[in-house]
Amino acid sequence: MKFNPTMLQAYFIAGTQDVASKTDFLPTVERIVQAGATAFQFRNKGAVKTASRDEVVELARACHQITQKYQIPLFIDDDVDLALAVGAEGIHVGQKDERITSVLERVGDRMIVGLSCNTAAQITAANQLNGVDYLGTGTVYETNSKADAGNALGVDKLRELVQMSKFPVVAIGGITLKRVAETVATGAAGIAAISMFIQMTDPAQQIAEIKATIAQVGGVACSPKK
Repeated sequence: MKFNPTMLQAYFIAGTQDVASKTDFLPTVERIVQAGATAFQFRNKGAVKTASRDEVVELARACHQITQKYQIPLFIDDDVDLALAVGAEGIHVGQKDERITSVLERVGDRMIVGLSCNTAAQITAANQLNGVDYLGTGTVYETNSKADAGNALGVDKLRELVQMSKFPVVAIGGITLKRVAETVATGAAGIAAISMFIQMTDPAQQIAEIKATIAQVGGVACSPKK
């Protein structure tokens, strides 16, 4: 699957740690993906310590079946081996994860590659890389969904980083439905979230509203500057 910046519009992230019980996880993923999410990232940070490797692989494969059914990409967070094992369309890594140069060497052009960049220095370094497709930047607002989120950037700083990046940027961290417009007004191609999607009361309508807001504000017009 070839990367397209529209994949970043409504980018859903979740793992079993983000739902009430493991049995809720796959139904939740399908509910949001069916409703119109443009990408899904499997980020099983909390449960991975207690689940066996076979269980994690099985769960990732089940996620892939869902994303393939609705024809959107599956991204795996910080686990190239898992991404390769399940045939995921993409891999996303952070600054503290496997070195991006190593990831790019391992996956080549077989996967879409996302990289978390939250500072000017990190984006400057990323701009020198070949093979990265998009950047994830945040946390934009304060959030409790990720223990390692760090301090909030705010929309003004996000705008600066988006302007620096030669890659499309998906904004993440503390984004709510009410904050979508001001977030994508920075030039971000879309928004990524955990809680916002999981807590949706009418996912189809609310995701449609996100896409309409992005189209109106023009965030998705931010295309690769390679």
